[in-house]
Amino acid sequence: MATINVLVAVDGAKLAQQVADGSIKAGSKGSPTVLGSYSSSDVYITMTAPNSSIDNGTNGQSELQIKANGGDTVEWAITTFDNNFDQSVYIYNGNFNPSDAINSPLSYASGQAYAYLATGNPPSDTPTKFVNQVSTVSGTILKIGLQIQYTLSFALVDNASGKIIGYFTWDPFINVN
Repeated sequence: MATINVLVAVDGAKLAQQVADGSIKAGSKGSPTVLGSYSSSDVYITMTAPNSSIDNGTNGQSELQIKANGGDTVEWAITTFDNNFDQSVYIYNGNFNPSDAINSPLSYASGQAYAYLATGNPPSDTPTKFVNQVSTVSGTILKIGLQIQYTLSFALVDNASGKIIGYFTWDPFINVN
């Protein structure tokens, strides 16, 4: 039983701009705006996982297909392309088809971890310790021999005001051996 880490990056600036100009609806928590699939959702979202977990050459696409085994845990982390600077995102819901393929409810974790980065320009040879906020969502695969299509729903927040810009969703896949 392994943990498969999936990193989701969202174009928060594009979503915020399109909500502001009315070209996309903000949605609501109970009825998030569907970002489409494949090339439609690729405009806003990219997903990546370790190469050993990728199925069907979909790394970097919004419709990422990962391969897993029964008992594996999938852990999603989400950020914006500007690393949550102007807007931040968080996953608040997930739905799975079949519904009993992953444990429900999902497990949400938020904590702090120390990280080390170089500072200065040019970067210093000695990394500086700082506190990094880490938030993840995870679920354990309960069934084998199937393809799980799922949706993840996330909120996009304006970091200048703390107000929610909108709620959005899309639908990738897990292929279970």
